[in-house]
Amino acid sequence: MTTLGTKLGRLRRSKGYSQQEVADLLEVTQPAYHKWETDYSTPDLETLLKLSRVFEVDLSYLTEEGSNLIANNQFEGSNIVANHQHVINMHSPELMDIIIDNQKKMMEIAATQNKLFEMLIEKLNN
Repeated sequence: MTTLGTKLGRLRRSKGYSQQEVADLLEVTQPAYHKWETDYSTPDLETLLKLSRVFEVDLSYLTEEGSNLIANNQFEGSNIVANHQHVINMHSPELMDIIIDNQKKMMEIAATQNKLFEMLIEKLNN
């Protein structure tokens, strides 16, 4: 089984990046990135998404062969009990429903924001 750290190291070297360059792209410290590449710790889901964009790979490539990459994360402010080991299945229909629902909410916010901009522009032109 290839670990996340091994994958990150291979991807980084294939792109010709230093650890510092990747850390800068992710807006994290180089020691934090180094811990991920050495499997000392794992990034959160948002950072995994950023990594997939930086290295131009599907998120599933980084998370396949072991959902333990997302296991045991502590989500502050959520309703996950502190000692409960919660695993997110990246391929679950529930996760997709949550993502789609969030996307719809973001689209509604963007539409509202556009209307406000239009009203502001109209007021400025009058």
